Amino acid sequence: MVLTRLVLLFNLLHTVVAQNETFILPQGTGPYYTSLINEEWVDESRLDPFNSSHVRRIMISRFDPVPRSRCHLINVPYVPPVTAAIEDEILNAYDYPKGLWVRFYHQVCDAKKVKGERKRKWPLALFSAGLNTTRLFSNHLAHEIASHGFTVITIDHPYDTDVVEFPNGDVILGGRVTKPADANGSTASVEHALTVRADDASFVLDHLKFKGDDALMFGHSFGGAASATVLLNDKRFRAGVNIDGMMFGPVLNTSLGTHGHQAFMLWGSDGHDSFTDPTWTQFYATLNSSAGVDYKREFTITNSSHGSYWDLNILVDVAGIRDELSDTAKSGVGPIPGQPILNIMGRYLPAFFWYVLGLKPEDEVLKGPSEDFPEVKMLHS
Repeated sequence: MVLTRLVLLFNLLHTVVAQNETFILPQGTGPYYTSLINEEWVDESRLDPFNSSHVRRIMISRFDPVPRSRCHLINVPYVPPVTAAIEDEILNAYDYPKGLWVRFYHQVCDAKKVKGERKRKWPLALFSAGLNTTRLFSNHLAHEIASHGFTVITIDHPYDTDVVEFPNGDVILGGRVTKPADANGSTASVEHALTVRADDASFVLDHLKFKGDDALMFGHSFGGAASATVLLNDKRFRAGVNIDGMMFGPVLNTSLGTHGHQAFMLWGSDGHDSFTDPTWTQFYATLNSSAGVDYKREFTITNSSHGSYWDLNILVDVAGIRDELSDTAKSGVGPIPGQPILNIMGRYLPAFFWYVLGLKPEDEVLKGPSEDFPEVKMLHS
């Protein structure tokens, strides 16, 4: 349902954290700084698939590369207050301390003072987050990829995402997507949600008046599965990445590359790869069956976990609380600190994108073991 201005929750949160220090997230490892805008985009062409009383509205975060000499750095909140308060309640159930998320800030270039840079055509990469999370908990990953020369747009999918907070104060809560484990094994709900996410991604391209066939898509967990669905449904997408998400739906039997060359990359974690997840085994076999898939890779990181890849992993390090976390909380971020994971993502994902777009030669790290990243293993090529 739509809630308006959760004032009580907001005031409660500020009472808790008023006296606490703030934390500034580090810059990306690429050669650029980035600007950031958060906007609501409205798709007047369709009713919301989860609530037919209104048209589809989404929230996005857009990161654009900015040459450092043209950047006026400012600090902006990592999450808005109502979202922070709701995520506080959700994550506190997993032993994360309350009042933490509102204390983080991005250091970004002031978009209002970046002259001419938004007009430059950077390669475009869209990002979809995990089920029952928020795009904002992957915004630092987006910031990292953007620092290497990509416009990155993260998407919140209302009624699917935990909480979507709009500029006018409206708040849409998630919970409308039922996992197979809670539906006697049925994948109908998640497959519907994947179609909605794919339509949201296509709408982003429509909103931008994107006419090419070289858009990029990546996502974590359920967002990784959505990335494959996006490529299958929209030929404007050239390549995609699934970061540790199970696969669902038509992509298991219908290969990418049907309407032109496409490429795909899988990133797994310890205990989750194409040798252990039947959906990945089937998906990769389907990729192998298509001449239209001109490049594919599967990687994993030794000792990584599912939670290694979202921002929470670096947030606990920046806050200096990793050693204080309970075993339950530690299971949500994994054993590897956040910055090494970002270093890997910041090298491998841009290298993959640059190569499949034909803009740079194939990076050595995509070819096999790397001395720079000994913890990364290539499982399939």
